Amino acid sequence: MRSFHTISGKEGRLFLDGEELAYIKEFEATVEKNKTEVPIMGRRMMGHKTIGGSGTGTATFYKVTSKFVRLMMDYVKGGPDRYFTFQAVLDDNGSGRGVERVTLYDVNFDSAKIAGLNAEGEALEEEVPFTFEDLDLPEELKDGFE
Repeated sequence: MRSFHTISGKEGRLFLDGEELAYIKEFEATVEKNKTEVPIMGRRMMGHKTIGGSGTGTATFYKVTSKFVRLMMDYVKGGPDRYFTFQAVLDDNGSGRGVERVTLYDVNFDSAKIAGLNAEGEALEEEVPFTFEDLDLPEELKDGFE
């Protein structure tokens, strides 16, 4: 590996149902395996059996739209609990590693900041935690180094 192979997080894009969210600041999604403990006779250490998984994440946006306030308000006022598709794209041409696309399905937002003010004049941000139920990797980074 050479230093230029590393990938800059700034060279990414995020899409929600095909619409680019250019005001994204930070995005992270994680799959955590759900495990149960399995005591095994004759062993002092506990065994573990994977029995499923859970997808969670957080997106932090610059406050430039009321999109997430509107989504939560619509639900609170009797509308549907909507599900979405996220696609995160890493594309750092200088790395020589190619493009990575991760698609998250059945994304459901957990909460949204409804209002916020800041007397110090900083750019307002909103953090939106979410869950997801499936994922794909339509394009992946190269494994080998040339």
